[in-house]
Amino acid sequence: MPDYNSSVTILTLLLAILIFWRSIILRKKTAEQSLLIASQTDSLNRIKEKLNRDEEVKMREVDFQASLKQAEITTELQKSRSTLEHGRSIRRPPERYQYAQSMYQSGIHTSEISSALGMSKTEITQLLKLAEITCKAKDKA
Repeated sequence: MPDYNSSVTILTLLLAILIFWRSIILRKKTAEQSLLIASQTDSLNRIKEKLNRDEEVKMREVDFQASLKQAEITTELQKSRSTLEHGRSIRRPPERYQYAQSMYQSGIHTSEISSALGMSKTEITQLLKLAEITCKAKDKA
């Protein structure tokens, strides 16, 4: 019969082999888990970078849309203003205003012009002053 010391030695050796084998398996699993974690971290970092780029693109688009809207508003305002200015230069005064001016230039007194055209003396005086200012402005231009 084997003696007690050799049994304990064999048992200790078997136990050491089992512990060593188990540690190798655990190290292998730990290495696999570390690789998996590293892979997942890289994947998350790539997703985060893509989200940041997408956010930047979105912000640029929002800024561009705001600038475009502002430009459209400015263009509309300028267009309206230029249309009004253009319309002013084309429009002619009503005929009776022209009659009043030509009658005055012919030497007819303002009271006679007002009764002939059915307008007040004040209105005739204002029209004549306006016509004089307009003529001066045209001469300067």
